[in-house]
Amino acid sequence: MFLQHYPYYLLTVTLFTIAGNAFSQQQTIKDSLQTRDLRGVTIHGKTNTGELHATKITRKELEVIQSATLGETLNRIPGIQNSYFGPNAGAPVIRSLSGNRVQTLSNGISMNDLSGISPNLNVQTDMDNLLGIDVYKTGASILYGGKAIGGAINLHDNTIPNKRFPQKITGFATGEASTNNGYKQAFDLNGNIGKHWAWHFGGMNHWNKKVRIPGNTKAPIAFDPTIDNLTQTMAQVTVDKEIIRNLSVYPYLSQFVLDNMNNPAWGLSEADLYTFQETSMVDGKAVQNPKNDKYIPGQDPNTPLTTTVIKGIYDYSPVTKGIMPNSHSEARSVNVGTSYIRDHFYAGIGYRGAYSYYGIPGFALRKLPGHSHSHNDGSSHVTPGSMVYRPINVESQQNNFLFESGWSEPVKGISSVKINYMLQLADDRELTGRATNNRFQTIRHTTRLEIEQQPLSFLKGMSGIDFAHANIKGAGEQRYLPDNESRDYAAFTLQRVEFRALHADVGYRYEVATRRATTGNGYTPSRGLAGGKLLPRDFHLQHFHGGLQWDVYKIGYLKASYIHAERAPGVNELYAGNNHYAIMLEENGDDRLKKEISNTQEYTAGIDYKGMRISISRYQTIFNNYLYLAHTGISRSGGFLVKEWRQSDTKINGWEAEAVYATTITPNMTGEIASYFDLVKNKNNSDNTMRQWAEGDYMPNMPTSRFGASTKLNWRTWTLNIMFDRYLEQRYLGKNINPEPPMPAYSLLAARVSYKSNIKKMGIVYYLSGNNLLNTEARPQNSFLKYLAPLPGRNVAFGIKASI
Repeated sequence: MFLQHYPYYLLTVTLFTIAGNAFSQQQTIKDSLQTRDLRGVTIHGKTNTGELHATKITRKELEVIQSATLGETLNRIPGIQNSYFGPNAGAPVIRSLSGNRVQTLSNGISMNDLSGISPNLNVQTDMDNLLGIDVYKTGASILYGGKAIGGAINLHDNTIPNKRFPQKITGFATGEASTNNGYKQAFDLNGNIGKHWAWHFGGMNHWNKKVRIPGNTKAPIAFDPTIDNLTQTMAQVTVDKEIIRNLSVYPYLSQFVLDNMNNPAWGLSEADLYTFQETSMVDGKAVQNPKNDKYIPGQDPNTPLTTTVIKGIYDYSPVTKGIMPNSHSEARSVNVGTSYIRDHFYAGIGYRGAYSYYGIPGFALRKLPGHSHSHNDGSSHVTPGSMVYRPINVESQQNNFLFESGWSEPVKGISSVKINYMLQLADDRELTGRATNNRFQTIRHTTRLEIEQQPLSFLKGMSGIDFAHANIKGAGEQRYLPDNESRDYAAFTLQRVEFRALHADVGYRYEVATRRATTGNGYTPSRGLAGGKLLPRDFHLQHFHGGLQWDVYKIGYLKASYIHAERAPGVNELYAGNNHYAIMLEENGDDRLKKEISNTQEYTAGIDYKGMRISISRYQTIFNNYLYLAHTGISRSGGFLVKEWRQSDTKINGWEAEAVYATTITPNMTGEIASYFDLVKNKNNSDNTMRQWAEGDYMPNMPTSRFGASTKLNWRTWTLNIMFDRYLEQRYLGKNINPEPPMPAYSLLAARVSYKSNIKKMGIVYYLSGNNLLNTEARPQNSFLKYLAPLPGRNVAFGIKASI
């Protein structure tokens, strides 16, 4: 728990004592189908030989985005939106897919964090220490397996250097203060020791007490008198109502009820007295019912039988207008590594540690401990604890130990070999207040070997093997997962054939996934399905990728691809069975679930000519045995809905388009304008009557259509960025048993201005940035918390970055 108890800045002092001689940069090892050095410009549309199509976010672009979570960072890429589980947790939603379907990687190997199982658990990433990000929106399962069936996010950092640095010491330190996102400091330093050693040291510290919002924390529907019972639970409100029976529409009084009103065997009340029947059966005979003197004849036959009177609507726990409840956060991280580097070889070790503690804007019911006391007369009694709502918090600690090595041209026929290994020790807790409800201690081993073959005149490619093992042990008062173990083995190959302007990609992957659950150790499943018998499961998965690209006169391209991918259910989908406090649900798995199968077709056309880049894509994915967390229509004590994992077929299709134009305006001024739009539909493609009843024609909580525009202007030492996004009202609505209400459309405006200067040999950048400058009340349709909390209100940040 090093990062939890010691301020990060103590580490910084020790680094400046490291000294060494600077030597020229050595030859680097190629990173197979990826690009390690991402300090250049973003690549759109076309891909380099041997690469899958990926959108690349550079270090410079990350500085402009200035986001705290991975989902928010990637939110402006067409086809990607933020899951938004409050201001402190957000994961990428790629073409309506997220969770266990979107793989998060670090330098090409799976991070295997619990964020895929529980969306409240933020991907613990130090954004200030990333070199860049690769985003795969399709086809990533060939390289990274079933957990990338919906895409992959590959984070590049320099924890283990793979080349020597151009100077003895390089790096930066930055500090930032903001009006609505607290304070942040970060540093990233790199250097050389002797002739063959390079090192890296970085860290980050961030904290915030509360987040302001434009208006009320709850959506207007939370206080609408017509709100249904399930939406009440999702909005965490209690409706005090009285149902009054309209006695004037009933012409008779039941003689049977009059005779037996006081007979406890029948349990009758005045509500049973009024009737439309002329006669009642008394002692086996039909007798005339007396007339109701309150009856008013001649009324409209559609006159309602009851009237509901709303006396009040109350929050589970008091909230304050203009303040997002329980929005505190603190996060710290450190990463350090060193490498031994020769001309054709490098090997290094590294460590990444991260700690975070933050709130979810929701509440859970908790019973306080009782107490006993004695009286003067010697008697004593026990006072039971009361039931109260407490805020939901998350506390996470991760320690990652890394090894990486690479060889270039080790033997004839092999261009390069790369090996990665990561040992991850994680401790993730879901809390009500400070009491632990769920605690998961995880040990993960991940190994990856990549071999790139020597290129031929027409063929280039790479092959590899993957192995991952995760052991999760649980604790807590009512944890939702038993102890469990997962193993994943895979072998893959991806090849590219080139013939003049034609490029063909062919890939295949075979994967074995095992899932095991262990009963006992304090785990007690809930009522309902609750993971069934917790049976062991083995899955055999196959993936196929085929793509063809035609470069048209060196100014454009046409591309088509087909991907077959399969995914094994995750341990939560198989074995969950209790209150999942942080997502405010009772989650029930099913150990009988089958593997998920998808078939995707995608067609893209693009132009890249004289500073202009335009691309448009159309895609369609057919899922068999699509896994989704379904409503049961039941809620338990404490206000949690009961949901269970089910399967049925679904179809996902959509459009994405992007246009960018960059130009030199004057010798001292350059400019760029860009725009985009995206649309996705996740449609019920099955004859499953249960799904039709509970979720409807479309999956609920899906990303809405949107469009956006941005501009960038560089003038001498000044840079200005302006970004605008418009989110439309959802047209393709599903159901949460009851019809899903659409959230209002909204617009977001962000801007950043920076100025560069030099103080002696140190480069200084001053910047002023703002998000949600219109201070809009924005509630993403795809957020599970849309009824509970909007996006943060206006935030303005001032920062300074010093580079050496």
